[in-house]
Amino acid sequence: MVFTPIREVANLERYNLARANAGTYFNVVVGTRLQLQSSEGAHTTQLPTDATQWLRLLAGPLTWLIQQHPVLSLVIGEHRSAKPTFLRMPSVDLSKIVRVTSIQQPNDIVQTLEYEHNLPFDYLNTEVPLWHIVVAHVKEDNSFYLLYNFQHAIGDGRSAMALTEQLVERLNIQASETSSRELDLPTMVIPPNDPLPFNLEKRVNCNPSLLMLFKEATMGLLLPAFVKKTIESKYWSGEIDATLDLNETQVGLWYLNQQETLQVIEAAKSHNTTVNSILFTASNFAIKSVFLSKVEDGVKPTTTKDRLSFSTPVALRPLITPPISRYDQGCYTSAIVTKDIEVSLDTGFWALTQTYRNQIVKGTSTPTGIRHLLEHVGMLEYLPKREGGWEDFLRGQVTKEQHGRLATIEISNVGKAWDQPGSVTFKIQNAIFSQSAGITGSAFMLSAATANGVLSIVGTWQKATFSSRERAEEYLREFKRILLEATEHERKDYRFREALLSGHASK
Repeated sequence: MVFTPIREVANLERYNLARANAGTYFNVVVGTRLQLQSSEGAHTTQLPTDATQWLRLLAGPLTWLIQQHPVLSLVIGEHRSAKPTFLRMPSVDLSKIVRVTSIQQPNDIVQTLEYEHNLPFDYLNTEVPLWHIVVAHVKEDNSFYLLYNFQHAIGDGRSAMALTEQLVERLNIQASETSSRELDLPTMVIPPNDPLPFNLEKRVNCNPSLLMLFKEATMGLLLPAFVKKTIESKYWSGEIDATLDLNETQVGLWYLNQQETLQVIEAAKSHNTTVNSILFTASNFAIKSVFLSKVEDGVKPTTTKDRLSFSTPVALRPLITPPISRYDQGCYTSAIVTKDIEVSLDTGFWALTQTYRNQIVKGTSTPTGIRHLLEHVGMLEYLPKREGGWEDFLRGQVTKEQHGRLATIEISNVGKAWDQPGSVTFKIQNAIFSQSAGITGSAFMLSAATANGVLSIVGTWQKATFSSRERAEEYLREFKRILLEATEHERKDYRFREALLSGHASK
């Protein structure tokens, strides 16, 4: 095969490649669970029964997507070098990027997600691009998950959301035009010769200021590990130490039904805040409840004074001029870190929510806040450029950050999408958004998405983070309980003491 060099991989993309080199895989899975509806038109669509039939069904939509988006035909050249390069494949073989499996119940999708997150992309294999499609047929109700799994170097959650919306849309257009028995499309797709979308550094000035460079030199990248760990505030980041010797992501999830989702949305409106801000407080309350508190004699709650650190990924697409289209496939994200979160027995749910909300508004709507987000991306330019340097940098971060993690919790929320007004052949039941839990990331990686009025939360964590899987799953259950209790219509206030006692009483 003859590959066409496209361009040098951008800094943010190279950083994600280095994570994989260091053994901390960073693949992202975005998709939906679909239900085949009763046919009302002249054509009859049947759900495929084997891998060959699934490939035939998906060939048309996938061909359309590959021809629309140049990023879907990329592989990496010299990925361990100082300047890895994107290469364009001369053709994409669909039979190599569609995987089919089956599960018994919808919630068994966690097993599929764990498998995908613990399977790194092979950069030496230039016969497949940096993504693939996973079909997981649900035997219980004959629904199926349609998942887009990609290496984070080629895209972010928002671009994946838009791409999977297009995939489902094309699938329904195809179903309205022809029956599955009539589909007989080639599986070899010739990608477009269109140039890749510009990376963020070429769209806007990301160069860090002298003040930013000074702060990073004294408190971040250049400060010796033993000094940094001595002077910075400690925060709770898990139950046991982590190393880079093993990468094993575990997964848990929960859903809200449409009425519960509406309850949270209405609470956000009534308190003049956002769903993401509410998720922030509920997740922090849950951490304190499960891992750092206890109730004696049923009436004497106690909690530690541990501080938490919260990471908020920020989509930069709408924050720069001109804004980046939602259909532009690329990685355009930065992060806001909220440190020294203290949850005491008297901490009010809505007061903490509003404090966080104010910080996010300031960080995403003021010139100073946006500039800081862009400088964070620009700092990657100052990381090592020698061969293997990025990998060494990531390994060094483990010794600099408490337990090797950058935060206690991270929530990535792609928001409300995948809505389907009117009648369709393939109806979306809910969305799935999930990402690998790198040891160099947060103790908990939480991914939120809303589709057709259903909110889903997928939690991922390193197996080495907690003493048992049950502890992490208990946290997810507590997260959901606190979220629903805090947003009840008649509830005026909700303090952590109340949340703790309520949870103890329900056990």
